[in-house]
Amino acid sequence: MIVSSMLNLGIDLGALEHNYRQLRGLCEPQVKILAVVKADAYGHGLLPVARHLARAGADYLGVGSLDEGLTLRQAGLTLPILLLLGILPQEAERTVAADLEVALFRRDVAEALAAAARSQMKKAKVHLKVDTGMGRLGLLPGEVPEFLAGLKEYRELEVVGLISHLAVADLEDKTYTLRQLQDFTDLLAAARGQGWALPLSHISNSAALWEFKEAHLGLVRPGLMLYGSPPAPDRPPPVELKPVMSLTTQVLQLKHLPPGSSISYGCTYTTPAGCDLAVLPVGYCNGYNRLLSNRGAALIQGQRAPIRGRVCMNLTMVEVTGIPGVKEGDRVTLLGQDGDDRLSADELAAWADTISYEVYCLLGAANLRRYQGK
Repeated sequence: MIVSSMLNLGIDLGALEHNYRQLRGLCEPQVKILAVVKADAYGHGLLPVARHLARAGADYLGVGSLDEGLTLRQAGLTLPILLLLGILPQEAERTVAADLEVALFRRDVAEALAAAARSQMKKAKVHLKVDTGMGRLGLLPGEVPEFLAGLKEYRELEVVGLISHLAVADLEDKTYTLRQLQDFTDLLAAARGQGWALPLSHISNSAALWEFKEAHLGLVRPGLMLYGSPPAPDRPPPVELKPVMSLTTQVLQLKHLPPGSSISYGCTYTTPAGCDLAVLPVGYCNGYNRLLSNRGAALIQGQRAPIRGRVCMNLTMVEVTGIPGVKEGDRVTLLGQDGDDRLSADELAAWADTISYEVYCLLGAANLRRYQGK
């Protein structure tokens, strides 16, 4: 993590709570909300975000690893926590001791959890992970009946639901998503027909939460929309989302370059005319993607200043020709609002050929976060 007085990575917890309440309003009162805070809350900070969402009323928290789950427990959070990546067998003792719930898809993990629960005289809650078309973690549909039957020998395990993940719920074409939902519904019906209650089965991510109300079931799992970005940038959701993360800096040096001057490594940009150039103290060591070179822009005095040349490790250059009165020390917005214009994570992602998730994770991992709205 870079600590720099020249950069301000802001996290607006008031906006986070606003987004949570907007999503809560899209669900029936009986539907529980699992707030996804894995990967350090998408770069927004695991503990501050989890605490705030818990106070706002989240029913569950979803993390990636055991370490994340233990961090939340050690901080005093008591609400249910689901380990979305599952665990390794050797992690079972600590998982059960911390009352963490597990996405389950391996028989050896089931055996280890049952043994740990037995030795600690507890029940271990698991969510059976099913692969309905994501092609990642989970049992294939044909493996589910036999796996469930095998779980009956482990009285210490409480199977609270089936869980699956949608691959393309954000796309306008819903053909594949509808097939996944149908396969999941069929699996759920068959399992319940065999006597499994599975009250907290879940498949709805952010996109499905607002587009497939019939898929809410007992629990939904919003992630990206909590942090203020729509799942599909070209199709805004039916509720107002507020961006939670912002990044600002200042003009470190202001200079005038004559025509024919090259800027930054590789000489990938040469000034066609005289150029007023602002040098900014931000670069790829701060998670500011090098692919923004000659593509991205910053906001200065509410106007767009295009990046000229390659983004460096610690520095980025933007042209301010035509923006009157720019001075050294002036505020520069790299992500967020300035005047009537805003640079969104989706826009930065488009320039860098990636997605907003990566923008958030990289910026959050590389910089000291400053919180407001606690």
